Amino acid sequence: MNTPAPLPQLEAEIAALRQLLAAFRFDLAGKDWLTVEEAAYYCGVSISQFNTKAAGYSLAPRNFMGKKLYEKAALYRAIHEASQWGQVPLTGYASAPQSPGVAAAFAKLARYERRRGRT
Repeated sequence: MNTPAPLPQLEAEIAALRQLLAAFRFDLAGKDWLTVEEAAYYCGVSISQFNTKAAGYSLAPRNFMGKKLYEKAALYRAIHEASQWGQVPLTGYASAPQSPGVAAAFAKLARYERRRGRT
């Protein structure tokens, strides 16, 4: 008899399935005006976060036939004009080789690149 999966594993699977369903649910191709749900999906945020922060990005909906509609071009513009995240210097495992073998491999690769005239 199969034992039930632990609760955190089931929650993770449910979250993944919800993401897949959302992708199927929102076909934004060819649309110029998006509902709140579609706009939040397009921006990559939750509906509650979109509703909370939309005014801060000067995103004003149009009311049409009882629906709040956002212009897709305005959403794109808001994302494009948003401040970029600053580059953070890498630290830890990804920043520098940790073992002598990896350091030697990087040195060998650098010598090879120099011989090929790539650096």
